[in-house]
Amino acid sequence: MAPLTLLAAVATLMVQIVLSSSCRGNSSGIPKPLEFRKLEHQYQANILRSLGTDGCTKKTMRIRKSWDDVDFATRTDYVRAVKCLAAKPTKVDKSIAPGAVNRLDDFTWIHDNQTNLIHISGSFLSWHRIFVWQMEDALRNECGYKGTIPYWDQARFSEDPLKSKVFDNSSFGGDGEFLPDDHGPYNVTIPGLAVNVSIVRPAGTGGGCVKDGPFANFQISLGPTDREFIDPTNKFGYNPNPRCLKRNFDYPSSRDFMTWENAIKIVGASDVVTFYWNLENLWHVKSHQFLGKDGVDLFTSPNDPIFYLLHSQIDRLWAIWQGQNLEERTFEITGNRTFFGIPLDTAPNVPPSNATIEDVMNLGWGYTPKIKDGSKYHQELFISL
Repeated sequence: MAPLTLLAAVATLMVQIVLSSSCRGNSSGIPKPLEFRKLEHQYQANILRSLGTDGCTKKTMRIRKSWDDVDFATRTDYVRAVKCLAAKPTKVDKSIAPGAVNRLDDFTWIHDNQTNLIHISGSFLSWHRIFVWQMEDALRNECGYKGTIPYWDQARFSEDPLKSKVFDNSSFGGDGEFLPDDHGPYNVTIPGLAVNVSIVRPAGTGGGCVKDGPFANFQISLGPTDREFIDPTNKFGYNPNPRCLKRNFDYPSSRDFMTWENAIKIVGASDVVTFYWNLENLWHVKSHQFLGKDGVDLFTSPNDPIFYLLHSQIDRLWAIWQGQNLEERTFEITGNRTFFGIPLDTAPNVPPSNATIEDVMNLGWGYTPKIKDGSKYHQELFISL
């Protein structure tokens, strides 16, 4: 194939993320407001105009849809493929991460390993975009899944999130068992930084093992790192810790934040700084916080399979924002090179510095793309027919 032009290269990624049917599909939940639909339509129109005759075209592009608009057979096959990866042995060096058991742990481990570089930083969006693509690729190439990673359509069900098919008994199941003495609030200290940073996790309605659906009593091993005190012998939770998947739903995070009003504030932001902080404070943090327990752990949140739908949605919102003006917004980033610019405990004297699109990221197994590669992708990474 001929090399992709810049805009077509961008479209290769962006179309896949969100050229979902704006006016088709399931009509359940809170209707999509006109203002959001206008922004989505503008994004779609710009993407379609950027397509060429080679590489990513209308015929070759992948399309991500809301989980609630995906048919039952595809949802069932997605769950099957996730469990297929959970049955395959880890590829991680056990001397580095002795707790890694399966292929899902491989993804959790590299996220854990890179956390203080890829959150509240300039690489956050780009790193996670590629990370979700890697999971999609593994589901397809290693477990025969034919689709894409759908997104969790939070705003549609913000008033009653359990009405979403994401949480039904054929998908990912619901809350964890209610534990009177272990449902929060929790004080958490973030490991790996040169200074102690503590955060508070809110009280939820569960705290225990997921008891329904295909992931009831689902076994995980790495983490948690969400602890009040850092364990110097197992700082990042790499040691074996077999246990069930836990959730602790925080309904205010959904009702008060993951609304259509806030979705419009995010994708309608006029500049990258406003976009980023709206996305982070109104959506990303609250999405994890709603799940609670394993799903809110800053380092090992990929332990909860909903993580990938959550970040498919984060990617979607970024794509819509970028797609309002592809030429100006494709490579716009903001942020430091570490978590809030705080030095790592392994390099405590390194001063804060702003990330650039030429910065190299680590996604494991020798794959070190630049931030700009996650902003646009390219043909070899993305087109998979």
